[in-house]
Amino acid sequence: MLPTPASGDTLFRIYQQGYKVNHKIRSRHHVEIPIQTWMRELLTRVLGTYPPNGLVLQAIGAIVKRRAANAVAFKDARPTLEKLAKRRLQLGIISNVSSHEVAVEILRRVRLHNYFDSVITSAQTGIRKPDPGIFLYALGQSNLKPGETVHIGDSEAHDVRGATPVGMTTVLVRSKQGPFHSDADYQFPSLERASDLLMSL
Repeated sequence: MLPTPASGDTLFRIYQQGYKVNHKIRSRHHVEIPIQTWMRELLTRVLGTYPPNGLVLQAIGAIVKRRAANAVAFKDARPTLEKLAKRRLQLGIISNVSSHEVAVEILRRVRLHNYFDSVITSAQTGIRKPDPGIFLYALGQSNLKPGETVHIGDSEAHDVRGATPVGMTTVLVRSKQGPFHSDADYQFPSLERASDLLMSL
């Protein structure tokens, strides 16, 4: 799709260089660098000139499609969501991702999108987990108080350390074996094992 041909190796090398710089900024300051920004940066470096908007959108579309095509849901995700849906609970997602469309398309691809009332991403808010701001934003969008919510995640650093200071009950799902200290209120090796607790909270 590029007006000036470039090899895949060249594109990937430039992407990796940009990712290293962007990832440091994102991780240190908990801010998101949206896909529109880094894609424009990448194409400018490849082409040697500022890319037209149409090309940027086309490239983003290719990324969204490819990322979603490789998505696979955990086998216990649907049964757990089915149980929770029967209780008519508000269900939402908080995700660190540079493209909101990627998150939504992945949910569609794995056919889990109908279970969720909201999808809050760092691409939308500009804030990345574990910054409390993205959790507070999600609560505001749902009209919920922290004490009325449970946050389930698979990352101690991003999920537990972000949701705990806000006052949410935290559940860490961690499949790795061996001793591990967590500040989560509850810890389980799988969603399936956590589902009975989630039904009671």
